[in-house]
Formats: sequence, structure tokens, C-alpha cells
Amino acid sequence: MDYSRTIRNVFGARADGAPLFSFWTHFPRDDLDAERLANATIRLQLEFDLDFVKTAPNGMHAVEDYGVKIDFSEVPEGGVARLVSTPFETVEDWSKLPEINIHAGALGRELQSLRLVRAALPHVPVVFTVFSPMTLAAKLSRGKIYEHIAEGTNAALIHSALVKLSQTVAQYSAAAIEAGADGVFFAHQDTGRHLLAYDDFSEYVAAYDHEALSGARFGRFNILHIHGEQIRFRELLDYPVHAINWHSWETLPSALTGMLSSRKCIVGGIDRRSVTANDIPAIENQISSVRIAADGMSDLIFTPSCTIRAGFKPETLHAIRSIVKERLPRGSATALHDAAVAAQ
Repeated sequence: MDYSRTIRNVFGARADGAPLFSFWTHFPRDDLDAERLANATIRLQLEFDLDFVKTAPNGMHAVEDYGVKIDFSEVPEGGVARLVSTPFETVEDWSKLPEINIHAGALGRELQSLRLVRAALPHVPVVFTVFSPMTLAAKLSRGKIYEHIAEGTNAALIHSALVKLSQTVAQYSAAAIEAGADGVFFAHQDTGRHLLAYDDFSEYVAAYDHEALSGARFGRFNILHIHGEQIRFRELLDYPVHAINWHSWETLPSALTGMLSSRKCIVGGIDRRSVTANDIPAIENQISSVRIAADGMSDLIFTPSCTIRAGFKPETLHAIRSIVKERLPRGSATALHDAAVAAQ
């Protein structure tokens, strides 16, 4: 398909051939060490020749340095890391939120891993994973930040903590781009309409997201990842990013509606659940339908809707890459649609 000048500037010759494709996963036996994580990331790229690399820190890396205790034992079997204890249980605890040195501890580890990846893959676009301020607050408090906001007391403490978190994310993003990232993958787990009232979302979430994203203003390719269901998609359309990724097969909007309303690059089109189930026919149907819908609408990079957890079958991802790169050659989606109709 034809890509915009922005995409061609970032992806170079890759954007002049077949449609673009990527996916990301975790490396649970390697992601607590900068060099091992970098090597695992590089090996993944060498095996699948992805059109961009997303760094893959463990899901709790951004809160490791805040005095929490984390259990990583379930991750190798496809589970998630869990917070065992945290100093941020009550609303008053937010007054104790410390300033974090982004060049030390877990954050420093991830920046060092990024530098190693960039050195080994100088010509591949790399996006660096960061979390939204509210997502960090939710991780730190095991979700109690929503209760603290709903209670309506000590709002000043919450705002003060979110200021610190947004400043840290902004500094961290800027450091990543300086270290060689082409942009950030701004992961957001707190846009669900069931989590916060609309006014609270505007006051405590969106405002600090924009502050945090200011740190990525020199990124060439920033992606907003909207995680979960019942998402506030419309409220995020003005975020200063180049691309959007969300669970388009699990929640509204559809990929087509997301293209029409955002006019941003769409990163997605593949249902992560189908990948986990190794359902190749379903994935091929998803790719074909999204490709047809995207004709002339927007830039499109095929990826799963979210992280593919550890334990996936490499054969499935190779098959998906083949569908994107070989069965969907560059050309008009209209012709693809006509061929599909003729085959019925």
C-alpha cells in the first residue's frame, strides 16, 4: 500500500514494498538485565525481520524503583507480574512519592538496553515503551488511585503526585529519543469509561498525559497504545502522537472507524486472541478486511492489538508475516476486494 511521507521518512525503503508488519512480546527470563533483554530483542528481530521494534521491558519496570515488591514468577508461563506490597495504599501516601533518577535503577537499565539494541539494529525503527502517569499511579497503588480520586478528598496530594509522574515520564521519553529511539510507545491502561468519570478523566488523566508526551516531541514516530475495553477513544484523538494501537477486535471503535476519526497511522488490525489461539484462517480474514477498509483512508501497519505473551508459537507469527508480506502485495485494495468477491 502507499504510505505517507511521514511514514516513508521513518521506515525508508521498508515503506516502499509490501505492507508493514510488527509484533511484540515479553522476555521473562531476560528482562531484568539490560544486556540479556537487548540480546533477546535483537534475536527476535533477526528471526522475524519486523518493520519496527518495540522495546519489551517487564510490565512493572517503571515502578520497580518506588519501593514496591514485585512477584515475577507467573510471567514465564504466560502470566503477569504482580505487586506484592507497596508504600502507596492510602491517599495520604501520595505525599511520599519520591523523585526518580531515570538514569539509575530499572529505568536506567531500560535505557542501556535501548542503546544496545540501537547499536545492533541501526537501520530498524525502534520505539521505546513508557507508561502514562495514571497507569503508573494505578500500578503503584494496585488500582486504589481510582478510589482516591472518586473520594474527592486530598485532591492536591493526587495532583502533586501526578505532576511528579508526568515529569518523570517526559524526562524518560526525552532520554530515550536522545539514546536513539525513533519515538515512544505510550502505553495507557486507564482510559476505560468504567474506571473514572468523564470530568475526573479530563482532570487527572488527559491533562497529565499531554504533559508527559511533551517529552517525546522530538520523536519521529510516537504510538499511543490504548489498552482494554470501553475505551475513551474520542477523548484521545488530540493526543500528540503519530499512530494509535488498541484492541480493535475486542472493543469499539472498529479499525475502520478508528481510521476515519483519527486520520492517524493505525498500528493493529490483528486480534491478539487469534494469535494466541494460532487461528491462521481468522487472522487472514482480519488482515484482508482491514486492508480493504484502509484503502485510501490512512497509513496502516499490521500488528496484533496488544502484546503477544510469552509461549507463543513462532510458526504462527511467521505465517502472519507471510500473509502480510507475500499474500498482500503492494497495490490497490480495490483489486484485492474484487478478487475476494470473485472467489466467493
